[in-house]
Amino acid sequence: MKKSLLLITAFIVPIFMWAQREVSGSVSLKDTGEPEIGVNVVVTGTTTGTITDFDGNYTIMVPEGKTLTFSYLGYASQTLPVTSSTLNVVLSPDEQVLDEVVAVGYGTMRKSDLTGSVASVKSEDLQSRPAASLSQALQGKAAGVTVNAVSGQPGAAAEVRIRGIGTVNNSSPIYVVDGMIVDDISFLSTDDIASTEILKDASATAIYGSRGANGVVLITTKRGKKGEANITFNAYAGFQNSWRKLDLMGRDDFANTLVTMQRPVSEDQYQDYKNYGFDYWLRSYKLGNSPYFPTNFAYGEQETDWQNEVFNQNAPIQNYHLAIDGATDKGSYAMSVSYFNQDGTIKGSDYERLTVRLNSDFKPREWLRIGEDFSFMYSGGRNATVNNASPQSSILSASMAMAPWDPTHYPEGSVNRNGKDISGNIAAGSNNPEVVNPYTMLEKYHPQDQADRWVGNVFVELLPIKGLSIKSTINMDLSNVRHKMFKEKYEFSAKDQSQFNFLESSTTRYLTLIQDNIISYSTDIGKHAINVMAGQTWQEYTMSSIGGSGFDIVNPAENKWYLSQTTMSSEIDGVDVSRKVSDGAERTAMVSFLARAHYAYDHRYMVTATFRADGTSKFKNSDPWGYFPSVALAWNANEETFMKQFSKMDYLKVRAGWGQVGNEKVSQNAFSSTIFTEGPTFVGYVGGVGNQQILNGAAVLKQATDGRWETTEQWNVGVDFGFYNGMLSGTVEGFVRDTKDMIMIVTTPGVVGNVHYPSSNVGLVRNAGVELSLEHRNMVGDFSYSIGGNVSYVKNTLLKKNSGDTMYGDRTIIEEGLPLNTFYLYEYQGVYKTDAEAAAHLPNESVLKRAGDAKYTDVNEDGKIDENDKKTFGNPFPWLTYALNFQAQFYGVDLSIMFQGAYGNQIYNAVRERTEGQGMDCTLSNTMKDVWTVDNPNGSIPNPYGDSENMASSTRFLEDGSYFRLKDVQIGYTVPRRITQKAKINRLRFYVSASNLFTLTKYTGYDPEVGLGGVDYGNYPVPTTFLFGLNLGF
Repeated sequence: MKKSLLLITAFIVPIFMWAQREVSGSVSLKDTGEPEIGVNVVVTGTTTGTITDFDGNYTIMVPEGKTLTFSYLGYASQTLPVTSSTLNVVLSPDEQVLDEVVAVGYGTMRKSDLTGSVASVKSEDLQSRPAASLSQALQGKAAGVTVNAVSGQPGAAAEVRIRGIGTVNNSSPIYVVDGMIVDDISFLSTDDIASTEILKDASATAIYGSRGANGVVLITTKRGKKGEANITFNAYAGFQNSWRKLDLMGRDDFANTLVTMQRPVSEDQYQDYKNYGFDYWLRSYKLGNSPYFPTNFAYGEQETDWQNEVFNQNAPIQNYHLAIDGATDKGSYAMSVSYFNQDGTIKGSDYERLTVRLNSDFKPREWLRIGEDFSFMYSGGRNATVNNASPQSSILSASMAMAPWDPTHYPEGSVNRNGKDISGNIAAGSNNPEVVNPYTMLEKYHPQDQADRWVGNVFVELLPIKGLSIKSTINMDLSNVRHKMFKEKYEFSAKDQSQFNFLESSTTRYLTLIQDNIISYSTDIGKHAINVMAGQTWQEYTMSSIGGSGFDIVNPAENKWYLSQTTMSSEIDGVDVSRKVSDGAERTAMVSFLARAHYAYDHRYMVTATFRADGTSKFKNSDPWGYFPSVALAWNANEETFMKQFSKMDYLKVRAGWGQVGNEKVSQNAFSSTIFTEGPTFVGYVGGVGNQQILNGAAVLKQATDGRWETTEQWNVGVDFGFYNGMLSGTVEGFVRDTKDMIMIVTTPGVVGNVHYPSSNVGLVRNAGVELSLEHRNMVGDFSYSIGGNVSYVKNTLLKKNSGDTMYGDRTIIEEGLPLNTFYLYEYQGVYKTDAEAAAHLPNESVLKRAGDAKYTDVNEDGKIDENDKKTFGNPFPWLTYALNFQAQFYGVDLSIMFQGAYGNQIYNAVRERTEGQGMDCTLSNTMKDVWTVDNPNGSIPNPYGDSENMASSTRFLEDGSYFRLKDVQIGYTVPRRITQKAKINRLRFYVSASNLFTLTKYTGYDPEVGLGGVDYGNYPVPTTFLFGLNLGF
């Protein structure tokens, strides 16, 4: 037997060795002419491979009949047959990478020829972060682009700012989707996006003239590709939870703190609580003889965590996207349908969106191309909260005002003092008579908000000769928004009641029409490349709305929720219950002429110049035209002969640009006379001679003023670089952005008769900053990875305010020499420990401060605290934003991680004014255990029942808004094609994703992403999300 095995082995081994061949050789790069280390050499279709050594050499065993694949980042891969034992290879640069085409506004351009500041975000970069909208997905993807989630409300758009805030008016960028200018992109599914370009400097945005002051986001949706039809299905589903709750007191701590704080003004209450306990105190001082409370309910045994009651646990989220596309020599098509649904982490909030998209083009003749891009969106949802402190404003705000001893509903068997059974009733707020139970909003309010939107264009393009294009496009953006709110008749407390059922209903229609006529020509003459474009556009925007309200639908079934069913038409008990209807309309128009010329010599020296003239109907009393030029230069230094010695440098481009752009995002009546004409009673005027009397008449709200464009002038310099065949690349940019003639409200003398102050061009705002982006990419065998990051520094200053008084906002000030919206507050120093300390510090107060009162800095040292003692303290806009991205692939496993953060901004935590207040409109924070009281004379928090200024707006509530957040983590697995192709599947990938896993911040509110207003009244927190997803392609 042993001899037989030896014979078999002796026979098989030579055959096996003969079936493999040792192959060796070297790999060099065509553009450098030198051998290269780290080139991947793989037996095609297997995992067997090696990499070249320091001298570019390799050795590998290759089975008979197999081929070798050579790949290197930034170079075109080659697959070659093995015909001998030596195989030397020369890899050429990947021209597709070097000549990547990007959108630049009314056209495209090779990325290597760009002269302006343009950041590109590819489709695959968006896929690494499943998001409800593109604005959310852009967070952390580009330097100079600040994205705040602002709200965790389902369907809520993020707040996007490009290179700071240039105006007190609308600072949002415009979005251009397949050439159509829109103000928001809620109708888009991120799965439909092929690429996104962000135009940041004026030389890039000036082609959009009066719309380009705040930056431009160009979005190109997916189109069909030649070959067989591609079918893709992407889906994910998961759950969300709030990542943080406020640290609020429980029942006993809250009650004890309340009576202890009030002891100086209510000693009896304090003694009754201490001597007779919680139940006696509550019924004696809170419930009284009110019929809205049960007499047989044990409040002393109830402990309600109201945050838990209104926060959804594991709120579901799901998204499905199905697409098919294809193309031939005669045309292309791409169709998709997607459905997104999200329940909020706060009860009573949700959002759903259905999107259908069709892109197609057809080329019936070589000189003619026609096509269209259309999207339809239906959306609906319910809001749960707004950033407002009122206990009646939202579910979250109301929940904070309910006491921890209040139940959500009264249990079975509950009766009031009149013997009435109130079992199952929504509980009345016992601590705050002005509160509306959040469950009233959940169960008795029935909002219905729906919208449908059509966005698209049709175009005809003539191609009479090579390089010449004449294109005419008609764009449309049509939205119909329907709102309906039905409130049931109910009575749960003196405040929480509705005497009649109530209905409000409205419909609003928005329509934007844009016509573009563009002619462009490009040609290469030897080393000269020329591209010119000229065009004319026309736009009209119209809005019309009608709405009304009424009371008392006799049969309040849902199919009767119409204004025609309301019956009340008079005043009852002082309540006006008559049916009311109102309508409104708005129209603006603009006409524009534009041109661009680009010249490049030998791909080394480039210049781009643009010009646009816009005429608008918004400036009725002055020249309606604005003129916006720009020029930019670029030098591809790596194309110079003397740079060839730097063999490790892939490219080096130096750019400089200047331009002027405008901002037309102002009200159509900003500079017009407006008159108050609401009837039937107008405004009283004194009339007559001698025996004068009051006469009714229309009032002038404000007089017309001469207004002109806000103009933003920007200088930009940048350097783009790449080394080691794509292993290291980056961009460094610096900019100065001045917004001139900023439109601000100015005061006028009373004799002018203005009720409202008019607008005028008076401000000059400067944003200056530096941006840095870096990326390292590499491949080691079958392991590939990339590490990238970006950081942006922006300084904002109001340089000049030519006239008008200082503007005051919500705890903020707008004044020369300061950033916009700088906080204007008292400087908090602590708590007076003794009456003598207070008297010595502020001897001139009309009412002397006492121990336990708040101590503020007496800025002017006049011995008293008044408006003259307020100072400036920071602003809501971070001066530093940053992001760090990591991606890796190994065999079929992929991993992506993104960190994101902001630094240097301040947030005014107005929630603490409630949680550290008197305890009447909010459950107190656990920090109030250290409030100053008679029993705690060393307390660190002022007693809110002391001096009226103890709760003044001060730095006590101003907090550092900086944060560092693990924004996204995703790990996926792609099943090998050798397995999936048997089922005709081109791609099958599964992944798990998590968002907002942890946040490092000193901010104590719900979430540091508050928005650029900077005042947090209890905004909807951004959730932590876990998703399970699938990518399938045929």
